[in-house]
Amino acid sequence: MGSETPEDVFDEVTGRDSSSIFKPKVTALVVSNSERKGPNLMTASWWMTAGYKPFRYLLAVSNKTYTHEIIEENPEFVMAAPSVEMVDALTLSGKVSGRDIDKIEHLGLETVPGSDVDVPLLKNATGNVELSVLDSFEFEGITYYFGDVENAYVTPDGLDGRILSPDADVLAYMGSDWGEEETRTKYRYYANLTAEAIERFPGDEVVESLPEDLQEEF
Repeated sequence: MGSETPEDVFDEVTGRDSSSIFKPKVTALVVSNSERKGPNLMTASWWMTAGYKPFRYLLAVSNKTYTHEIIEENPEFVMAAPSVEMVDALTLSGKVSGRDIDKIEHLGLETVPGSDVDVPLLKNATGNVELSVLDSFEFEGITYYFGDVENAYVTPDGLDGRILSPDADVLAYMGSDWGEEETRTKYRYYANLTAEAIERFPGDEVVESLPEDLQEEF
C-alpha cells in the first residue's frame, strides 16, 4: 500500500455533494393517486432496484410530503422516467407541494389510466412502471416503500434490446446549482445523450485476463 492519502489524490467534497459523483441518472417522477383529490406528482432521486425475481423497486419518501400521505391511503404508485421536454415537471415537482396546487393540471401533463394500479401514467414520459406496495419501513422521518412491478412500459422504440435508446429522449439528470446569472431558482443540468455518445464494450478481454479456472466459470 502506498504512502499517499486520499487528500493527495482527490478533491474532498461534502456528503451532500457526493451524490453528484453518481450522475447522470434518471430522476423519477412519482405519480400517486388520492381517491379524494386525484393524482399527484413528486420528483424522486432516492430510489433503487430492490429485487429481480420478482422485480422490485425501493422508493424513499419523506413523511412530511403529500405523496407519503397519499401512498399510505392508496398503497400504489407509478415511477415515470421523464423525457427532456418534462424538465419543468422535474423542477416544479421537487419544489411545490400537491397540497397547494394540482401539479399535473398546472403543467398540462397528459396521462393514461394505469392497467393494474389505480394511478395514471404520464403519457409523454420515456417510460412508466406501475408498482404496488409490498412492504415498507420507517427510518428517521423517511418511509421506504418496496414496490412490486405490476407492469412496465416504454415509449415506442425506446429500447434497443435491453439498452435505452437515445431516441427515447431520456432526461439524464446531472444535478442542480446556481448559475452565473442571478436567479431565484437553481439551474437544472441534464446530459443530452446521442447515439454517437454511446460506446459498446463487450468485456471479453477483461474476462480472458482471469486465471483459466475462473474464465471457465464466468
